Amino acid sequence: MDKKVLKIYQLANGYCYTSDSLFLANFAQNFLKKKSTILDVGSGSGIIGLLCVKNMPNLSLTMIDFDEHSAFLSKLNAWCLGARAEVFCGDFLDFRSSKKFDVIVSNPPFYRRETIRSTNEKISRSRNEEFLPFEELCKRSKRLLKSRGSFVFCYDAKESHRVFYTLKNNGFNAEFVRFVHPRLEKEASLMMCKACVNTRSSLRVLPPLFTSNSTLQTDNSDEVKNIYEWAKTYSVKALSEDIDLKYKFEDFPNQERIM
Repeated sequence: MDKKVLKIYQLANGYCYTSDSLFLANFAQNFLKKKSTILDVGSGSGIIGLLCVKNMPNLSLTMIDFDEHSAFLSKLNAWCLGARAEVFCGDFLDFRSSKKFDVIVSNPPFYRRETIRSTNEKISRSRNEEFLPFEELCKRSKRLLKSRGSFVFCYDAKESHRVFYTLKNNGFNAEFVRFVHPRLEKEASLMMCKACVNTRSSLRVLPPLFTSNSTLQTDNSDEVKNIYEWAKTYSVKALSEDIDLKYKFEDFPNQERIM
C-alpha cells in the first residue's frame, strides 16, 4: 500500500467529499484489476478515482463533473498525484466516449426531490437526485461499460428496493452489496453496491460496516480507522472565485507532484 498522503484540493464554497467517498473507494478496490479502465462519474475533487489509482498506478482513469471548478480540481489533484487521468466537464447524461470502460464508479446525488435543497447551486446539484436520476445514470453507464463491466456506487440505504429494481430493469445484475450503519443499534444509512453487465451471479450481502462504537463522533470503529489510514487524505480548501480556469498544468513546478 502507498503510504504517501493524498493532498486533495476541494471547493470551500461547493460540495466537499465525506466519509461516504472514502468507504466507496475502499469498497471499489476489491473489484479492480491491474489495468482496469475506470470512469469516475461526478468526480468532484476526484477523491474516489484518485484513491483507486493511488494504490493501483497502472489503472487508466477518466473523470467527469458538471461543475467547471470541480473538474479543474479533479485535474489538478490528478496532476499532483502524477496519475494518468483524463478529465471532462459536462453533464454525464450528455457524455460520449469512443472507448468502453471496465468499471464505472460513482457517489451520485441521491437526496430525494422533496428534500429541502441547499441555496448553494453547486451543493444542490451534487446532492439532489433530480439532477442525475438513478435510472438515467444506469442507462448511460450500461452504454459506456464493456461486456461484463462493473458499476460500483453508493446510495441511500432506504432506497435499496428501488435501486435493485432499477438495476435489473436496465440490464445490470447486483452481485455484491454492503450496508453502512452509524452504530450497531442503528439502521443502515448507506448502501454500497457492485453491479455487473450480462451476469447471473447470486447477490452476496457482505458483512455490515459500522462507523462508530458510540455516540461520540470521534469514536470510530476499528475498520473505519483502517479505511482512513488506507486513504490517508489531506484536504485543502479553495474558493471557486480564486481558481484560474485558464491555468496551464505544464507550468506547475515539478516538486508540487507527490509521486
